[in-house]
Amino acid sequence: MNPHINENLSDSPSTLFVTDAKGNILISNEFTAVTVGMPLEELLKCNVQDLVKKGYYNRSITMEAIEKKEKVSRTINTNKGFSILSTATPLLQSDGKVKLVVTTSNTYKANLSKEESPSKVVEDSDQSIEESDTKLVAESLAMKQIIKVCNQITSYESKVLIYGESGTGKEMIAKYIYRKSHHKNGPFLSINCAAIPINFFEHELFGYEKGAFPGATETKKGMIEEAEGGVLFLDEISEMPLEVQAKLLHVIENNHVRRIGGIRNLTVNCRIISATNRDLWEMVTKGLFREDLYYRINVIPIHVPPLRTRKLDLVGLISHFVAELNEKYNKNIYLSAEEFQKLLLHDWPGNARELKNYIERLVVTEHYPVELKEEEALSDSYALNHFIKNNMARFKSLGDFMSVVEAHYIKQVIHSCHDNTSEAARKLGIHRSAIYRKLKKTKG
Repeated sequence: MNPHINENLSDSPSTLFVTDAKGNILISNEFTAVTVGMPLEELLKCNVQDLVKKGYYNRSITMEAIEKKEKVSRTINTNKGFSILSTATPLLQSDGKVKLVVTTSNTYKANLSKEESPSKVVEDSDQSIEESDTKLVAESLAMKQIIKVCNQITSYESKVLIYGESGTGKEMIAKYIYRKSHHKNGPFLSINCAAIPINFFEHELFGYEKGAFPGATETKKGMIEEAEGGVLFLDEISEMPLEVQAKLLHVIENNHVRRIGGIRNLTVNCRIISATNRDLWEMVTKGLFREDLYYRINVIPIHVPPLRTRKLDLVGLISHFVAELNEKYNKNIYLSAEEFQKLLLHDWPGNARELKNYIERLVVTEHYPVELKEEEALSDSYALNHFIKNNMARFKSLGDFMSVVEAHYIKQVIHSCHDNTSEAARKLGIHRSAIYRKLKKTKG
């Protein structure tokens, strides 16, 4: 076994297939293509049965899951020497028929020559990081790049600023940096600056001496002091009062802190990682955030894109949250194909946090609310007029509207062909890959 790969089994990339009920591949990723030595563009044109027939895989658990209509976990071997523990989960329609199958893996072993080894892929794109109760999913190119940057900076003490919308997983990325650094044996302390009352901010950060103020009956260490040897994560740092910002700047510049009421400086050694969902530079220009502190904490900026722009990550997160919450509540809930598709189409303005809360509600209540879908809205002329009226702002051109109508017609043809995409493509007179491209276009 390649020693580098063996060393990184726990942080290995994951393979991914989303197929239809016939085994046609709808979604995959770069690492899956690496395991069979095929360009991703070519892989997306394949059927998993063809991959087995041509010797790329020794078996197809995707097809096994379709036949059994239940989750299947097996170790499969690829033509490039990968041995992959995979799980295929079928998504069933209300009539019990299989609509989609999601096949994923988190671990693999490989017996490759030095020339074939994908060790750089492993090193640069750790895609699935297990934490105590969370999982960092990185199937999209954007998230792979974030993991690559994190791996490059873990051995340095440079200050990091993680910014992005609420719920995108900024704290998880901070924890990833922490777990990969030499600070991992120290504490990871997180402070939500938006949740601390202004009057107690200094007490929490810097601590105080006994008798420093009425009610201070004993000495208390501040969070900066408590984070000695580890990482202090300052979430929503934009909410920190200006006077506290000045004191924090002093700590960062001099590596020491003085408790309230104290007379001596205490040396501190912790890495500071900050996060915000606001435009800090805009706040600087308005005098709401200190410019000198901004430059101090923004040595290495990391932007986390919203979940609506990371559809591949969405697939992995849905599967993870369902499994995690089933285990937590001792349930055995599986999403229907209709529900899964609805989750993929939703924009998730609250990002991963909103997604997890929504799935938790589904698991706990065992209830799948159905909303009006585009194909239902286009079922008759009245509904068509209603749909157009309520989506005028969405359709920026005639082409946008025609894409939706075209996608609706394609879906009807596929349904009439009993979900056989190849047969539907022949009837439509287009290549099967064009069907997926046109349908994907309407999903945004």
